Amino acid sequence: GIAVGIAYGIAVGIAYGIAVGIAFGIAYGIAVGIAFGIAAITGLLRLYYFPLQLFFILPKAKGKFYRYHPVAWDDLCSVPFPKLAELLVSYAAVDPKAGNAEIERLITEYPSQRSAALRAKTILLIRQTAAAVDLSNLDRYSAQLPEGKKGFLSQTQTLHQLVHEISQLQIRLDTIQRPILREPVARVLRTEIENFQHRIAGFYEPLASEFRKASKQWLRLATEQLQLAESIVLKEPNPQIFRAGDLLNIEQEAFVPRYNIFSEIEQQIMLSTGCPGLVLYGRRRMGKSTILNSLYRFLPGNVIPTVLSMQNPEAFTSLSDFIQSIHSKLQIALPELKTAGNSPGNLAAFYRLLSDCDSVLQEQNKRLLLALDEYENMDMKIGAEIFPEDLLATLRESIQTHRCITWIFTGSHEITELSHAPWTSYLVSARTIEVPIFTAEETRLLLTEPMKYSSLWQKDAGNRPTFDPEFWGEGGIQRIHGQAGGWPYLVQLIAETIIDLINDEEKQQVDGELFERALDRAIVRGHTMLYELMHRESHFPGEWEYLSAFRAQEKQAPPDDETVNLSLRRRLLVVEENGEWSLRVPLMARWLKKRG
Repeated sequence: GIAVGIAYGIAVGIAYGIAVGIAFGIAYGIAVGIAFGIAAITGLLRLYYFPLQLFFILPKAKGKFYRYHPVAWDDLCSVPFPKLAELLVSYAAVDPKAGNAEIERLITEYPSQRSAALRAKTILLIRQTAAAVDLSNLDRYSAQLPEGKKGFLSQTQTLHQLVHEISQLQIRLDTIQRPILREPVARVLRTEIENFQHRIAGFYEPLASEFRKASKQWLRLATEQLQLAESIVLKEPNPQIFRAGDLLNIEQEAFVPRYNIFSEIEQQIMLSTGCPGLVLYGRRRMGKSTILNSLYRFLPGNVIPTVLSMQNPEAFTSLSDFIQSIHSKLQIALPELKTAGNSPGNLAAFYRLLSDCDSVLQEQNKRLLLALDEYENMDMKIGAEIFPEDLLATLRESIQTHRCITWIFTGSHEITELSHAPWTSYLVSARTIEVPIFTAEETRLLLTEPMKYSSLWQKDAGNRPTFDPEFWGEGGIQRIHGQAGGWPYLVQLIAETIIDLINDEEKQQVDGELFERALDRAIVRGHTMLYELMHRESHFPGEWEYLSAFRAQEKQAPPDDETVNLSLRRRLLVVEENGEWSLRVPLMARWLKKRG
């Protein structure tokens, strides 16, 4: 019994010892394994740096110590550090060059910290917009915002479009010089920024908070511009929006549409068989170029007008320059037009380009209006052998073949006056449209509702500048029309001069004495153009001598020379009454007597 007990006890003891030992060994091994694993992960991922992060970000980011941060010198930190973006922004504030370089390094070379670097870059770009003193530069900064498919990066493209609209409004405002025109655009700019502040609230961070702060500065700049424009407008009771000479900007300057011209052009363009070409003829300063450049407002939506001035040296220096200019216009007008390589170098390639253009227009059911303004210069270049006469043959063939393209030749001379090429032969089928002087109703509309067709007041028609007929004095509109002979340039010239005088003298309306002084000042301001219309265009022997005789007499017998007779009537300078001639335009007679 004793032996059995001893044996049993020994066996049990051994078994118990083995069991306890194994259990302890396993527990110890697991513990060691876990500890080793934690240590290994901490080491590999550099997690032991994280307690140091508190020093760099609390109580606020300490950018001046960034160079001691592990990310700055250890490339193996695999876990993103919290609030690293704020630290990078602070570093860039302390040392902009080094800070921006570090942000770009992290974006390019440090995937684990890229998100923070992108966030920091976004914040810095937005803050640059806040510091901008010119809102037109906002576009440049917002275009650099990083983009992505997740989080705030997915919204930066939308934000760029919103900022782009603000930037474009500022650019538009910068191009306007007259306070009365700046005021509505400045108001729209301020409203657009206010709307931006409302829209930004729903965006992800940091976009929402940073852009909200930035937009407060934008709003301040916009408000200052609006207040300045309003203060000047108050000092200028009668807005100076009339402009004599040069191409009118219908958005910013007094303009009246020539509906009879637009209607006739539209009828010709929309002919089902194609338009046989147009010659838009009118004497100088009748508003031909303004008509061309405002066609887009008054033609059907499927008509694409494009204008090339033949006074532009990029168009007339050589044939290749002319073709290149047309090629560039076509690319803008028809982005769908596929043109390989450089611009066509000869007339054959140019014609093929026009054929391709016509095909695209047919597919899209569109019409293209190709206007050559001041086309007389082409005649001069043919005479100088800069352009070959074959160019006219090419244009004639295009007119006859390309039914979706309408060529329109605009000038201040009748086609029969051109002498260096047989234009009438090449354009034998072209329809002539003459630009006449203003009707009395057109003059009235110009003087009472000069900005009716400007989009600046599209949403605020009540504040659009208008002039009551009484402002021009008793019978004033009729007097202006009569003194100018309805000549568009001269109507603008007289109105422009009257506005300046009445503002200088702070009068409420025009009286007879001021009107006479305005006419005297107008012939001084318009001396160059009046000299051109009266003297320099008198090309034939005896023509200027006949006109000069009107200094001493209001009427005289028609000239015996048929050439002079025809030229003066063509130039719209004379009217006949009871077999005698007098000058059509009283302002020209005034100039002739006092300065001619």
